Amino acid sequence: MNSIHRDIFKAIHEGKWLKIEYLNKEGRHTNYWIGIRDLDPRNKTLKVDGLHLNRCSIEGYDKIYIDSILSTEIVEGSYCPENERLIEDIALHPERYQNLFANTANLKILNYLEMCSKLDATPYTTDYELVRYIDGDQVRDGEYQLSEEQFKEIVTNFQRRMNRGTKQGKTLHIQKLALNILSIHTKNGLYVLAYRNLNLDVKNKAFKPDEDITICTQFTIGGEQENIRRYLDADEYELLSDFEKNLEKIKDAITEKNGARAVVDDMPYVIGLGMDCALNLHEEYKAILDMYEKEQVTFPIRAFFGDLLERPRRTKAYPIALLNQNINLDQLLAINNAMKYPLAYIQGPPGTGKTNTILNTIVTAFFNNMTVLFASYNNVPINNVFEKLSSLTYKGKRVAFPVLRLGNQEKVKECICYINQLRREVHGIKVFSSTLDRRKGDRIDRAKQLSGRLKEYEEVLDLTERKETLTQVMEYQERMKNVATLFHFHTDLQGRQLRNLDEKIQKIGEISERDAMALLDRNEDEFYSYLYYTSAKYIKELESNRFQDLRKILDDDEDVNEQAAAFNKYLQKSENVKKLQKVFPIMITTCISSHKLGEPEPLFDMTIMDEASQCNVAVSLVPIIRGEKLMLVGDPQQLKPVILLDELTNRKLRRKYHVADEYDYRENSIYKTYLACDAVSDEILLRNHYRCNKKIIDFNNKKYYNSKLQVQSDSRERQPLVYVNVDGGPGDMKNTSPAEVEEIMRYAGENPDKSIAVITPFVNQRILIERGIKENGFEHVVCGTVHAFQGDEKDVVLFSTALSDRTGKGTYDWLKNNKELINVATSRAKDKLILLADGKELERLHQGNEDDDLYELVQYVKMNGESKITEKHISSRALGIQPFSTETEAAFMKNLTHALENIWLTRNKYTIHKEVAISQVFRDNVTYDNLFYMGRFDFVVYEKRGKSELPVFAIELDGKEHFEDEVVRERDRQKNEICKAHHMQIIRVENSYARRYHYIKEILNDYFAKAR
Repeated sequence: MNSIHRDIFKAIHEGKWLKIEYLNKEGRHTNYWIGIRDLDPRNKTLKVDGLHLNRCSIEGYDKIYIDSILSTEIVEGSYCPENERLIEDIALHPERYQNLFANTANLKILNYLEMCSKLDATPYTTDYELVRYIDGDQVRDGEYQLSEEQFKEIVTNFQRRMNRGTKQGKTLHIQKLALNILSIHTKNGLYVLAYRNLNLDVKNKAFKPDEDITICTQFTIGGEQENIRRYLDADEYELLSDFEKNLEKIKDAITEKNGARAVVDDMPYVIGLGMDCALNLHEEYKAILDMYEKEQVTFPIRAFFGDLLERPRRTKAYPIALLNQNINLDQLLAINNAMKYPLAYIQGPPGTGKTNTILNTIVTAFFNNMTVLFASYNNVPINNVFEKLSSLTYKGKRVAFPVLRLGNQEKVKECICYINQLRREVHGIKVFSSTLDRRKGDRIDRAKQLSGRLKEYEEVLDLTERKETLTQVMEYQERMKNVATLFHFHTDLQGRQLRNLDEKIQKIGEISERDAMALLDRNEDEFYSYLYYTSAKYIKELESNRFQDLRKILDDDEDVNEQAAAFNKYLQKSENVKKLQKVFPIMITTCISSHKLGEPEPLFDMTIMDEASQCNVAVSLVPIIRGEKLMLVGDPQQLKPVILLDELTNRKLRRKYHVADEYDYRENSIYKTYLACDAVSDEILLRNHYRCNKKIIDFNNKKYYNSKLQVQSDSRERQPLVYVNVDGGPGDMKNTSPAEVEEIMRYAGENPDKSIAVITPFVNQRILIERGIKENGFEHVVCGTVHAFQGDEKDVVLFSTALSDRTGKGTYDWLKNNKELINVATSRAKDKLILLADGKELERLHQGNEDDDLYELVQYVKMNGESKITEKHISSRALGIQPFSTETEAAFMKNLTHALENIWLTRNKYTIHKEVAISQVFRDNVTYDNLFYMGRFDFVVYEKRGKSELPVFAIELDGKEHFEDEVVRERDRQKNEICKAHHMQIIRVENSYARRYHYIKEILNDYFAKAR
């Protein structure tokens, strides 16, 4: 899909005008704004209202030829009535619009994510020049009518702004008009809490307020960000979910809590708002659509859209190279999968060595001559990995490991200094390539045994999963009393097929962690020698003639800002990135800064993303586009992405684009989205926990990890769990407990030799604790909310709940089942977890509710880990929970059984064909390719009638169609009618069941091959 078609699609769905350059019948170029009224896909024409930009006059045009449009641009801030009939038709019948809008489901998702990313920013008031054209007193709920002169001036202003936007590149500075609904006058300036966007209704020459109100839970005042939680407590915060109904209560709550410090203002005046979006995703996402158009889609992108329906098979075994022997079988499997398969998902619960796994994956990739882009949502995890890689030593000398840490302007300056430092360090090192090649060859030979053993381990897992599937099929037949009808089939499964699987599993034998560990290459000194000289060889390449242009930048340090700008410009070209990979095959940066690396195309062999469960879906695609393979490392049981986009706007955008739950921007991380959309790739759980005392981590293990963690920590603390009941008394301020602060200071004073973290859910309590730490001069104590401690660990953690008589139901409801907060807070403690709470207030708030994680934690600590823990199940293959529902499996089994019964009752001969084109099954010259997924059936059973074959039932393996339920139902109805007309039964396999289905298909293939 080209950019013109994409903009037309966007304008139709978002109700905006489109600026076009048009080649008319006379061959002249004319410029218009058009509001699309209708679309004829067969003739590729538009019916529009057109604004002639020179005359500022509006006319209706019934035929604008799309092929005569030379360029397009969305007019942001404009309003055009949406053609609901057209939007619905595009959704229900994408095949009609295939010549214009290919991959409409994908396009809708990308447009939705692009809009979410634009609006997921903190707004601020700005001196927007359009404000001066509007008399605020005349704007109410209706339109604000413009005079001809005002209209011309505003159109000219829009044009100027669009021209500036074209020049500003990848950073977006959004300006818009808004109608104030509710603001707070603070001592620092105006906090706009609620507003309606004002959009230019071009046809009626008026400004039109949005129907929906936008809520700003965060707002920038004088360069400083403020959160509405400063003005509303958690109970009152919930009122924002139904703002219009609760408006008066919200005003009263702000006034009561803040007094004269904050004056509410609900006058409907016009204000200018600005938002800074660090990255315009439009061009990045265009690259994804181009992949589909060129049919060169990478595996990670296919998996994102649910198009990966069978696990890719790779036969090549890559030798694993390790920095140290601190490794376990799970970590080895994670590294092996990342090297061998195009997608690897690694769930790393707290303290399970995920950073070590990432380091060894990067080093293994380097050893195998692969390029890697390592990214994460912020600097902490990537700085950690860079520091470890850049501080490797061999016999007291630094290994000049070829890794670059890129990012913002300051990071690029540091990077240039680092490169030049490495150049100086390797200058005198003599490298003998033949010796290096020989050492590498020896190591590869020694690694083959381990690679072979890991391959066998994979085979056992695969065979075990097939056996589990076969057992499930047999059990279903027995439950449904179908054994007699399907006697031969059931006998074959129970006898021959089950016996064959058991024999194969027995032949390979059990593979223990000890087996794998025994095959590790123990010659660590030799490997570091190899790294030392190989790294030097890479860096020395910088002095060759091919890098003359880069050396000119590196050596010109007269103005470091200009030098950094020149280096960034150098990296913008894909050819330069590929060339630089010959020296630095490993590059590290944040997700958002990844856009600075070449064009949006696959430039690296592999992208590795750390803390993927904290990375938002929209921006994470930027580094993913740049990798042929993808390794996601995260933990959906820990912290989620921080999202500022308000719920109302998100719901509105989802409705516009019919976006399914798995892509919900507010509710998902990139890790969760991939797990929801890719049902065939493996997810590996790092099970061995090395951080916390067993008593501490057992709560998290039973509650959040299905008891899968194996505790290997060596803490010998005799009293790892301590409960302190604090009688808080009446509090002066909500969400604070001065009595808990006193207890914390007392403990810190008595234990100066311990590293201590104090974690609290509430900002007000954090402020009190930090004040106490400062007054007492405690340097061994740090305090924060849970986000400050992700990835950190301390000897002792004090969890200050700060429950008081002023804590309301809404606040406690937010806290009690906040699994991310509870899981992260408790798992930071190595030796001791001290939980402080007012027991009386806890009982008042708990009210006997069974679903209460915080209450369970308190009881667990009180009873020294002997209380009952209620498990929290999530969809996670790594935790042994299937991605499909029992209803999905039951429906498939029922349909399959019915089809098989019909076949065997006739006692005719049958044959099967795999991957049969739809047109081959339906031979009446009617093509249904676009109605069925990918234009083919995965599996078709034919009845033999003499020399001819008649299709009797087919299995369609669905990709993620990403439609809302009513659209799916309508398409399913059409499919069923077509199949019924052809006397054929169809069984559809939904994406989440694809992996299990492939094992069932193998069972059927095996049976039919024997029956022939």
